[in-house]
Amino acid sequence: MYIDAHTHPNIYAYKRFGISQKDLINDIEKTGIISIANSLDIASYRKNRILQSKCAYIFASFGIHPWKAPKYTAKLGKIEALIEKNELIGEIGLDRFFVSDRENYEAQVRIFSFFLSRCREKLISVHTKGAEREALEMLKRSGNSRVLIHWYSGDRDTLKEMISRDYYFTVGPEILVSEKIRSIAKTIPENRLLTETDNPGGPESIYGRTFMPDLVKRVVRVLAKIRSADRDELKNRIFNNFIEASADLSLCRKIKFLSPGKY
Repeated sequence: MYIDAHTHPNIYAYKRFGISQKDLINDIEKTGIISIANSLDIASYRKNRILQSKCAYIFASFGIHPWKAPKYTAKLGKIEALIEKNELIGEIGLDRFFVSDRENYEAQVRIFSFFLSRCREKLISVHTKGAEREALEMLKRSGNSRVLIHWYSGDRDTLKEMISRDYYFTVGPEILVSEKIRSIAKTIPENRLLTETDNPGGPESIYGRTFMPDLVKRVVRVLAKIRSADRDELKNRIFNNFIEASADLSLCRKIKFLSPGKY
């Protein structure tokens, strides 16, 4: 079974992607992909919840993406109510790369800090693009222990410190073309390695086309090659890593139920 620890299945419904819900779910089920459906905001979270109700392999995660943070600084009550209902949190974090308007940075920090203060025992998926050190310092101050770093592409020193704090890292489809991402992927300890697709928008931004969820198979294949590992053994290691990351959560029990041959 594959792990896609960071994806956005609700976005497939956008006209530019043109993938039907039926085809999306069929591909996930046929390939056997545990799919963590990250949300950008409350509306996308609700759509991912609907997808979760239709596919046992999809697990909705609630978060406010840093791009959306300015719209939610006055809605902390609504955010808190949804945090309390969810053990999976994402996508949250900071962005200083794609967001050039500094007026939005304060809102990003405020929303990220709000989530961190209320999610110390929850599994969180963190966006750090262009703000890797700042995000790390906020994580250190908050004391969050279950952290998945989404698509890390920052500096080596910050990476090493994140590794020393036992964070997990989700490696995605940029590994197919980027030597920097391959180097980072080789550095991540085997027991902290996870896979993602960031479908559908992430791969589209690199390759200019839409991929189905089974893109995660290619990510695993390249990971195995650059790490000189057996592909099936690495796939199983990644699966077990996610089980360990989600231990004691209801999500973990549900995934084990979907994998009776393993547990």
